[in-house]
Amino acid sequence: MKIIELKSDAMRVTISDFGARILDWQVQVNGSYRPIVLKYNNEADYLSDQFYLGAIVGPFANRIKDGRVDIRESQVLHLDRNEGLNHLHGGENAIDKQVWQITRYSQSAVRLELVIQDMWNGYPGALELTAEYTLENNRLRLRVSAFSEKDTVAGMSAHSYFNLNGVNSHRGGLEQWLTTCATHVNINDSNGLPIRPPQSVKHTQYDYSKRHLLTQQKGSELLDNNFIFSNSCSKAILESFDRYLKLEVSSDYPAMQLYTGGHLSEPFCKNQSVCIEPQFGPDMPNCKNHPLGLLPANTLQQHIIDYTITTE
Repeated sequence: MKIIELKSDAMRVTISDFGARILDWQVQVNGSYRPIVLKYNNEADYLSDQFYLGAIVGPFANRIKDGRVDIRESQVLHLDRNEGLNHLHGGENAIDKQVWQITRYSQSAVRLELVIQDMWNGYPGALELTAEYTLENNRLRLRVSAFSEKDTVAGMSAHSYFNLNGVNSHRGGLEQWLTTCATHVNINDSNGLPIRPPQSVKHTQYDYSKRHLLTQQKGSELLDNNFIFSNSCSKAILESFDRYLKLEVSSDYPAMQLYTGGHLSEPFCKNQSVCIEPQFGPDMPNCKNHPLGLLPANTLQQHIIDYTITTE
């Protein structure tokens, strides 16, 4: 496992070539460093990781019903089904379990590349994937891109678990404040798939338009839902319990999966940290009215995710 450390005056971030993942993220707080992402104590544990800790997930992030995508009437994709009947985060041994090539790096940036072969886990074409992290002062920018020689689906995301209180703090992930500008949410069926159409968040337990402490919000311990944004705003804000440390996650993706770690288990604790995953959304290639994530042949798909940390 090759490791690159990015540094700024405000923070330091450790990136691995295994899954192009964030292994560690520490922020300057009152003269010392505070670790804010969940991690394993031993590098070897990442080889059997079941929680996608800090990894780039995909080629298509989230679930696809029955692993099936109807690209057109004459072409149906049958993707690897690794969660019951669902295709989840690219299937078994997906890009989070692959060794990416580090093609460029400095103290402030690293670029990783991965090529997966035609029909790997059911994805057509030789998919060329990149993930580029750039650290500037208090902002980490992630730029992901995908290119294929054949029509396929793509839409990568990042899967870090955040606890701004400090991952070793006695305060768990639910002892954080959450705010989003999401207008709608996907309610899940028993298989974690969206019941369409999306529901307005107004006057529901999913309304985080005003800051809420997660422990005081109904159903927060089971939160694993996709939040949909308007064109004017696509961000979520997470704050430490004392509201001293603030993380703003923004993106050009239309949605974010908010997951409070309700399925975390040994060596971690349930609800120990919170995932914020910008993306297209679950099963969106099959959305009849407005499909997202379809990648035409010889077309470059690019998306940006910004993580900005401030203190008060």
